[in-house]
Amino acid sequence: MECFETIQVNMPTYSRSQRTIAQYIIDHPSRALSLSIHDMAAEIGTSASSITRFCRKLGYDSLRDMRVSLAASSDHRAAEDFQEAMSIVGSPERLASDYLQHITDVCGKTLEVNSMEALQEAARLIAQAESVYLFGIGASALAVSNLLGKLVKLKIRCIYSADSDMNVQMADSAGANDVAIAFSYSGFTTDVVKGARNAHDNGCPLITVTHQGDSPLQSISDYALLCPAVEQLTRVTTLFSNYAQAIIVDILFLLVARQLDINPRELLQEYRSIMQSPDAL
Repeated sequence: MECFETIQVNMPTYSRSQRTIAQYIIDHPSRALSLSIHDMAAEIGTSASSITRFCRKLGYDSLRDMRVSLAASSDHRAAEDFQEAMSIVGSPERLASDYLQHITDVCGKTLEVNSMEALQEAARLIAQAESVYLFGIGASALAVSNLLGKLVKLKIRCIYSADSDMNVQMADSAGANDVAIAFSYSGFTTDVVKGARNAHDNGCPLITVTHQGDSPLQSISDYALLCPAVEQLTRVTTLFSNYAQAIIVDILFLLVARQLDINPRELLQEYRSIMQSPDAL
């Protein structure tokens, strides 16, 4: 029996503390595999000895032993998730239409889990901010770059560096008149959480874009925009979660432009003027 299956089957026999540990492992397998037992205990809100007792209840001598089984089980779940996505190409003739349907479904679910009021409030903060601090690495950096390009066209000052360490440091400059926007599908990306927390600790309002479910990033969020849980947090690659982030970015852009009462014709003319070749000057 796989580790995840063992945990779930025995759930009715757990104490309240053990159920909390079990749910954490199910929801955040990559964290359970990478954190020290003390860091894991602090994140869950329990003790290291409680985690050790939980592992022994499952038949493992220690957390290390459980991780060996958990890693194999986690890889199996990730492979199944990837295989499900790959099933789209079962019929090459239907690839485009089937893939488009998946994208449509993800975008529809994204709109379902986010209220227009929350999106409008986030847009209001962005439109009124002196500066917008952006956080996101890996696949989420695509969403950040997308939003950055759109906001710059609206003449909104944005602060972002592809160097995640530099981004964490720059967050120290954020203040109450700014806004921070952090992208992380898992909500556990260390440098993103660090940067967002630095900005938030300085009184900067924090907007987060994460998957549905508890996470360190969402726990410090003032305004949480959600991506539907369309992929495992431990996965071979990102596919449809990118589209959830993209539609949130596009809606925010449109709402911010509306807040600023942007004239599209004037905006386009000004952009062309800025981007014309030096020979035309």
